[in-house]
Amino acid sequence: MQRNFRATAKPPDPREDLLIYKKTREMIAYGNDCLYNKQFPRNRRVGNTIGAQIEKTMYEILEGLAEASAKEHKKTTLTQVDAKIAYLRQLLMTAVDPKMNMKSVLIPLECQREWCEKLEEIGKILGSWLNKLKS
Repeated sequence: MQRNFRATAKPPDPREDLLIYKKTREMIAYGNDCLYNKQFPRNRRVGNTIGAQIEKTMYEILEGLAEASAKEHKKTTLTQVDAKIAYLRQLLMTAVDPKMNMKSVLIPLECQREWCEKLEEIGKILGSWLNKLKS
């Protein structure tokens, strides 16, 4: 007899959830709000454009964190996640730069600042995690 997994599955306990996961999910939620506003054109969100790259990188950061927490040797994976955070920051700076975009700024400057603050907070937590591994 096959059991229904969904009926027996329990959501994870929030106390067991790492702080960096919570902050990353908050950053993704905020980022999606910024990407799917009326100012960011749809043709810049699909395919291999800047919006699609931003969205993909946000989820790659979350994937890398989940992968690192499951591995025994975490240092390499966390270093790759740190590089993804730096790449996302550069993508956000490009989306705000009026010289890079033909018509207008894709993300309002205030959204970009708050988004980068969230990234900086994730980077600080990640840096402390890396420092713990080095010692």
